[in-house]
Amino acid sequence: MNQAKDQDSQRLRLVNHLKLIEDLWQKLYYVKWNPKSFMMLARLAQDMVKNAQGRGDERLLKLVTQLEHHVKGCATANEMPPESERQRLTALIDALRFILVTDGGSISEEPRTRPLLAAQPEIFLIAPEIEKPLLMNKLEDFSYRVRLISNLTEAEERLHERMPGAVIIDVDFPEGPEAVFEMVANLHSQIGLRAPVLFLAERNDMAARLEAVHSGGVAYFSKPVDSDELIGLLRELLLPQTSQGYYRVLIVNDRPTEAWEMAGALEEQGITPRVLIQPLQVLQDIHRFRPDLLLIDLDLKEVGGPELAKVIAQHRDCDILPIVLLCFPADVTHYLMNLEVPGASLLTKPVPISYLCWEVKQRLRRARAMRVKLGLLSDNDAVSGLYNRRRFMVLMERELEAMGLRLQALAVFFIMLDNLRPIRDSAGVATADEVVGQAATRLRQVLTNEQPAARFSDAIFTVMAPNLLGEAPLKLARRIRDALETGFYKIGDQALLLRTSIGIAVTNDRSQDHLMVIQRADSACGLAREAKGERIYLQQNVPVAKRDHEVSSRERVIDQVREIVDHEWLWLVFQPVASMRGDINQRYEVLLRLRDSQGQELVPGSVFGVVYNHELGLALDRWVITQALEMLQQRQTTTTLFIKVLPITLQDRTLSVWLREKLEETDVEAQRIVFEVAESTAERSLRDMFTFLSGIKLIGCGFCLDRFGRGTDSLNLLKNLGADYVKLDMYLVNNLAKDTKKQSQLKELVHNLDSLGAATIVGGVEDVQTMPVLWSLGVDLIQGFFLQHPYREMSYDFASAGF
Repeated sequence: MNQAKDQDSQRLRLVNHLKLIEDLWQKLYYVKWNPKSFMMLARLAQDMVKNAQGRGDERLLKLVTQLEHHVKGCATANEMPPESERQRLTALIDALRFILVTDGGSISEEPRTRPLLAAQPEIFLIAPEIEKPLLMNKLEDFSYRVRLISNLTEAEERLHERMPGAVIIDVDFPEGPEAVFEMVANLHSQIGLRAPVLFLAERNDMAARLEAVHSGGVAYFSKPVDSDELIGLLRELLLPQTSQGYYRVLIVNDRPTEAWEMAGALEEQGITPRVLIQPLQVLQDIHRFRPDLLLIDLDLKEVGGPELAKVIAQHRDCDILPIVLLCFPADVTHYLMNLEVPGASLLTKPVPISYLCWEVKQRLRRARAMRVKLGLLSDNDAVSGLYNRRRFMVLMERELEAMGLRLQALAVFFIMLDNLRPIRDSAGVATADEVVGQAATRLRQVLTNEQPAARFSDAIFTVMAPNLLGEAPLKLARRIRDALETGFYKIGDQALLLRTSIGIAVTNDRSQDHLMVIQRADSACGLAREAKGERIYLQQNVPVAKRDHEVSSRERVIDQVREIVDHEWLWLVFQPVASMRGDINQRYEVLLRLRDSQGQELVPGSVFGVVYNHELGLALDRWVITQALEMLQQRQTTTTLFIKVLPITLQDRTLSVWLREKLEETDVEAQRIVFEVAESTAERSLRDMFTFLSGIKLIGCGFCLDRFGRGTDSLNLLKNLGADYVKLDMYLVNNLAKDTKKQSQLKELVHNLDSLGAATIVGGVEDVQTMPVLWSLGVDLIQGFFLQHPYREMSYDFASAGF
């Protein structure tokens, strides 16, 4: 009995210490940073270690010890820890809270506003059709439970029996639209029909729309109905039914009586309020409470209300957070002239409570619908409805931060839709997109809420599954394969089958870079495609010895490259880029070659794969640019050189200044240099790309987008970047002379590129059979062994080799 009491007492002390640590850390982060207070955080962590040592819980002791070491390490710097260290500290605190909660205790958890989705509500689809309508299939693809009712009498009976989540009703019954509108109006008056009613109709005139509104409809769609638009609206309408704790409002007011009066009124409206009477803690409370709206009184004592509102509006967590500001009538003109707070509205005090509640509810509804739309646009792939690559990478980085805390292992699945490209080539883009959408629906049905999926590229899905150990990743992969490969994909009159290859990478190492995990999963997928059996390949976490070997190998390559640069054991070769349109201007691509201390030439890819994001990569790029400029300075003939740059150079903020000096020093025209960046690199590093491009274009250099056509939206990327040249990916021209469909696709692509002002380059041309095809399709420039192998001299005869 006494032992149990001691255990409870120890746990309570740990809980209290953790609450003190969390509260102090949030004050330091959100209110005011203070090195002395951070030292107090270190002492609290040290006390927590002493309390944890007597509990006999090794996992708890390990986490508390990690927390103490992490805080002490940050404290030695005597400044605000960098973002990565702050995230780790927050992850440690979250993990400790989780352990102490599951240990039978309870730490009061602050409410969160992320909607906790329940099962999708049932939809009544009332339509005079005998066969199952296409809209029903679409709704079921989005996991809605749909009940199809084909006559009005049955519809009225079912609506009297139970209330669905929503009603979609086609008004074109034999009884006529008037009968449908009358039935809906009667249901509203008789049973208080609360479910939103969406009408579908042949008519599109104002009279019909007014009848629909009069009967109680919330939406009206004229036929043919855009299913995606209808489902998007349905998702917004059903948000209140699919989330718990739907709306939260943070009231910032240092007059408690006023604040609690507002809070009480909002609570009666089903809104969860929180009152903050210490305005300086507002960022901390926004982080913990996650409100949907801020209600701020500008007449504050401790701090200026307008300044506080501006600080909130400038914070990255609040950029789309709606704000309602309250002020006295005498101050309205001043605030209207001088207060700039995007997304805010201004009300004068005293505000009638009924009007305040109405205004808050309207803002909440609009803001929630807008957040849903923005989230879908920024985080989701339009075709599949799954996350896009950017969102998946963000989620993956967060998961890896929690490795060793709440997360013991992370499995990443690469799912290649092997025959999607042949389907697109034979049946068209629309059919391929429909297959992708249906495949995504099947995939969602296999996964749990804790296993996010994304469309990583055109024909690749990715899945992230935490804490799958042993055979569990393989079992999940087999369920995914069976779901995607079993049964036909029915699109119109066609019945298609999918083939998949699945690669899996499992890691339990927090230090492993997320891009490395992606690369391992991609490599495993390639091995799965080559396998003759079930086309599933699991690549376990790299063993420590092997990982150490890889690290030491990488370090050896870096040391080798450093020695090569120091001794200048490197040189340039040039391959001509020739016009097919009678243009005899001289153009060459510059290629770097390296040799080791033994005089052996190195494979460039093996070097660039190591230094692409290392400072040595920047040194190599600058050496190439310098040598190229010196050669252009000595050259009598006007020549344009294409120079590839590594990702590290895109991040170099001093490049444009250095480059301008070099151009002036050599007296070379900037337009004679064209920088090449691979499409995949540009897509991954858009922010760096825009900075890089603004610098080189201001100087006057050209830009070429290399390996074009493999991205998820290549043309839109090109529109944003504005390239002078586009070098097509090799897969676009492989077997081109024999493939008429590929020829027509390439012709359209070249036309689109021409309309965007980009000259088309085709590389890898090795035979004469391809030449007339490329010329007929409108290709501007070619490159490859057919013209010339790369040589040290720029010696190609452009004048006599016009095509």
